[in-house]
Amino acid sequence: MPKTCVITFVSVSHAFRAETILQQQGIAARLIPVPRSLSGCCEGLAAAIPPNEAGAAVKLLQEHGVGMLIQGESVEL
Repeated sequence: MPKTCVITFVSVSHAFRAETILQQQGIAARLIPVPRSLSGCCEGLAAAIPPNEAGAAVKLLQEHGVGMLIQGESVEL
């Protein structure tokens, strides 16, 4: 199964803000539930992004002050 990169956020509102910012900049991002492999609980949203765009996505979100917990973790979905 192909891997994707996942970014998790400090809150759901940060996740929605991140999705908007990334899509406005042409970075293919979609919100998904936080993968169980990254969190023992099934709460919250994460952004799934192509591995080749992970670095640019993290940098862009940092510049916009989006609160991230996990930045670009590679996982199988």
